Parts: sequence; structure tokens; C-alpha cells
Amino acid sequence: MNLAIKDVNYHRFKFFSSTIGVSLLIMVVVAIGGIIRGVILDSAMIIEKTGADLWVVQAYGAHPQGGTLGPFVEISRLPEQIYHAIAVMPGVAQASPLATAWEHVNVMPQPTRLMKFMYVNALLNTATMVKPGWMAMPKLQRFIVIGYEPGKIGGPPDIVAGRGIEASHYEVVADVKTGLHVGQQLRLGNFDYTVVGLTKNMVGFTADPVIYTTLLDAQNIIFQQDPNLLRSQLPRAVSGFTDLAVTQPRLVVPLANKAAASVESTLFINAIAVKLLPGFSAREVADRITHWQHLQVYTAAQAINLQLMGSNRLILFQLALFRDILVLIAGIVIGLIIYNFTLDKLHEIAVLKLLGAPGGIVYRMILEEALFMGVVGTLLGSTLELLIEPYFPRRVVATSGDIAQMLLAMSLVAVVASILAVRRAMNVDARSVLATG
Repeated sequence: MNLAIKDVNYHRFKFFSSTIGVSLLIMVVVAIGGIIRGVILDSAMIIEKTGADLWVVQAYGAHPQGGTLGPFVEISRLPEQIYHAIAVMPGVAQASPLATAWEHVNVMPQPTRLMKFMYVNALLNTATMVKPGWMAMPKLQRFIVIGYEPGKIGGPPDIVAGRGIEASHYEVVADVKTGLHVGQQLRLGNFDYTVVGLTKNMVGFTADPVIYTTLLDAQNIIFQQDPNLLRSQLPRAVSGFTDLAVTQPRLVVPLANKAAASVESTLFINAIAVKLLPGFSAREVADRITHWQHLQVYTAAQAINLQLMGSNRLILFQLALFRDILVLIAGIVIGLIIYNFTLDKLHEIAVLKLLGAPGGIVYRMILEEALFMGVVGTLLGSTLELLIEPYFPRRVVATSGDIAQMLLAMSLVAVVASILAVRRAMNVDARSVLATG
């Protein structure tokens, strides 16, 4: 006869309600760990999936630390043709020019039911913290445009629906989180584009999804000026040659045309993704590019660091701290539940002692119950977290390693709490307990 099973069956409601409460607490702990991993993955995804060893961006001055902070953190602008000089450097297998920028379309987001619930909950919780209009649901979709040269690194790594970009113009591949579908058209810049394919989990460090275009299309979207603004700038570009018309009239027309063309030029890029040949040192090639081209160069790890420890570092630090606090609270709660359960059994334990039952039987009964509560609570909570993961608006990724850590931690707590509780119970005088009972 197993005393633990008999006791659990006798206190069925109390035991299982406590186990469910523990599982919900564990679910929150695992979810916060998944959110932390999601922030890390979002910060690293584009850099890692591109497969570049080095990232080249604009530099400010000669100081090596005076450059732009990575390809996706600050604005960087380079002349397009500069990537050719990098492509022929020793150790470089490929230099891919990229045009990147945050863009938006005036399309109302389609939130999931969970997102709607979270939005209403946020409104209720912040009612006394905000002013009217601060929490209005946005009526636009924000995303990152990445323009690349087909055949070079920097494009969508995986196509989950549709196809990749095949035409030289007006085709895009979008991440599924944009809410766009294959065949849909959207207005970017001054042109209409068709979604020909979908990719998955390609988001920036801000969790904004990515839309891929050809390099030329991205340059038009990002750098092409509004026609109305351009008309007002062209006269200014030409007016500077008024004095020259008196002394050198033959030079006026070609120079004016060149100035006007420079105003309209979109032949810029924001970064160069560099893939190295095997056996070459990333640091040596980076120093060579910095020395000869006067550009800022980051390794892939440095580029991720700028994103992860830039805008995301404070939320990462806070979430990690809250997770530790919740793990501590979960351990205390489980320990107190087990301790109180054991003290509630003082009468039964006293009877066993008077009947001459070995202390090991009591220890085993309490230990089995505690381990059942810790293990089942952890597994149930982790399962609930895994089930709701896909519905969160921002990526949440809990792994089997996270669950195993929680399982080990809660098992240790259960064992320690059982030992302390049984020692306390075994030290009680059985006759006094039975007399008061």
C-alpha cells in the first residue's frame, strides 16, 4: 500500500488545487524566460541569417569608434560603388550591398484575440498613467525594408509560402508577421509592389517584421525624394552656377545638369555585408577595410551586441531580474505548501509513530507527495506556456533546457521542504498530539 497515493486521494481537492496554482506560477516563470530568449533571437536574427562575417557602415572621422552603430541601429549612408573596392580585397569571398530602413504602410494591423485582450488589459492598467490619445491603436504597419542584390547574401533565408524575388522590379518577400499574403499589393514610396513570397521569423531587434526587395527597389523606396519636394530643390541646385555663366558659359549647362542629377540620385546603400574566405581572420580584414576605405567595420558578434545591448538591454536586464524573483517566489510557495501539508498530517504521523512505523515510511510519503507536486506542477505549467506561445505578438521561445532547469530547481525545493517538514513533524511528541486531537 502506497501511503502517498492514499493521502493524496483523501485530500484530493486541496492537493490538486495547490498543484494547479503551482503550475500557473511556473507557467509565468517559463514564459518570462521565453520572452528573454525571444528578445535575444530578435536582436540576432537578421545578422545571423544573413551569414555575413563583417558588416561595413559609414564612419565619422578617423577615430575607429566614431562610426555608425551598426547597420540597423543608426542611419548609415554609403555610395553604392564602394562595395566593389571591398569585394576585391584579400580574404573577401563576397561583398553584398544592402539598403535598409524602417518604413510603414497605412494598413490597420489585424490583431489576434490575445492581442486584443492584451490591448484592453493595457488600457485598463494604464488608465491613470496616460492622457487621451496616448494609447490609441495605431492605423499603420511598421516594418524594416531590406534591399539586396539577388544572388548575393542578405536576402530572405527561407520561403514558407510563394516564391522568392525573380523580377528586377516591384516584387517583395514579406515576413508572415506583417499580415500580408501572397499576391497582395502595397504602396511603398512612389510605386506599387506585389508580395510574391513569405518568410518567417525575420524581424529586427525592435520586433518589427522584415520586407525584402531588390536593391534598386529599396533605393527607390528609401532614397527617392517626393516629386513635390524635388521640384523645389532643383532650382536651388542650378542657381549656384549663375556667376559662372558670366565667366565660363560653356561649363554652366553640363555642371548644372550634373548638380540636378545629384539631387535626384538614389545610388546609395546603408551597409555592406561581407563574407570571408575560409582561413582569413575577420579582425585583420576589418582593419584593412578601415585603413584603406575609412569605413566602420563590425564583426557579426559586435553587430548583434550593438542591437542587443543597445535599445534592448534595459528590458533584458529587468526581465532577467523579475524571472529570478519569480523563481524564488515559486520555490518559497512550493516549500510553504509542502510544509503546511505535512503539519496538517501531525495526527496521522503521530499514529504511525505510536504503531511503531519506521521514520523512513513517513519521509517517503511526504517526499513522494512533494515531488509529485513539484514535477507535475512544472510539467503542467510548461505545457500551458508552450501552448500559448504562438499567440503572443512578440516572439516567445521556451526550450526543453529551460523546462529541465525549472524541473531540477523545483525538485530540489520539494526535497528540501520535505526533509524540513518531516523533521519538524517527527520531533513532535506523539502522545501530546493525540491527546489534543
